[in-house]
Amino acid sequence: MERNYQLYTKDDFLEDANFLAWVRDAKPADNAFWEQWQQQSPPNLAAMQQARELLLCIYQLERIPVPSAVKSATWDNIQQALQQQLVYNDMPRINSRKRWWYAAAVIAPLLAVGTWFLLKPAKEQRFATEYGKQLLVTLPDSTTVLLNSYSELTYGEWNSDNREVYLKGEALFCVKPGYNYAAAPFTVHAGNLRVEVLGTIFNVKNRRNLTEVFLESGKVRVTGKDKQPVILAPNEMARYNTENLVLVKVPTDKNVALAWRDQKMQLKQTTVKNIIETLHDMYGFTVVLQDSSIADRTIDGTLSLKNVNNVLFELSTILNVTIRRNNDTLVFMNNGQVGY
Repeated sequence: MERNYQLYTKDDFLEDANFLAWVRDAKPADNAFWEQWQQQSPPNLAAMQQARELLLCIYQLERIPVPSAVKSATWDNIQQALQQQLVYNDMPRINSRKRWWYAAAVIAPLLAVGTWFLLKPAKEQRFATEYGKQLLVTLPDSTTVLLNSYSELTYGEWNSDNREVYLKGEALFCVKPGYNYAAAPFTVHAGNLRVEVLGTIFNVKNRRNLTEVFLESGKVRVTGKDKQPVILAPNEMARYNTENLVLVKVPTDKNVALAWRDQKMQLKQTTVKNIIETLHDMYGFTVVLQDSSIADRTIDGTLSLKNVNNVLFELSTILNVTIRRNNDTLVFMNNGQVGY
């Protein structure tokens, strides 16, 4: 990897095979190289991070089955478009590094037409997850939405003037400006909160009496009912309380806010009360505390949520409690004093 990456633009990163392989495969050797490179604070670090976020969105896209008839028609259109390029053989040659971008510019509009035909909703579309499950949804404009456990996403008519979705629960959005929707803002409704954006990656959590919006990249405007809008920059969070109707920015940590997409909790002085709420959101458990003081204990570290039995074993060990499970009810019984 002996290349002068400090001179690269975002497009240069997107065309570099080593960079593409790192974002796609995240091999240990590549991770070590790029972590060291970022620690040097190069002048084009922002361009590199933008390229990485774009690739992560692309790699998260879900393949959509296409009927054979549409495949055949789309391929015929591609062939015709490529044949039309032959009349320009006498023009100057295109740099090979740029050639695949130009080919994409020819093919992408044709594919977009076929995809829009397949995905345009005639009625309200609804996507929901069960406890302990996640779901990746691709919207008609190629925006991807990763739904967390026990969450629901709905949307109705979708056109150049309307890109609106409604969320219950929690989801991570990777919004694309879109081929057919460049003029339309993207809006997420979560209870009484409205999040507007043109192209970015952000997380919305709408549970109980709180709605939280965390921005990973880009820029969003968050508006509560009868409240002044809050503009978020990357790595900022807005929180809206439906009980006192307060909308404020709050300090946060990206690793904590987005840990759920890797099916884990990043704990930083996290109370047992917060963990209990996550157990309910993830698995639907009702938790009964024999000793109410257990709720105020705090834990640091990482808690994997992939296996519910492992979660309960780790909690019982760390908290020095016995956890009895009866269907969807958990009873925490204190075994003695611990240093939390």
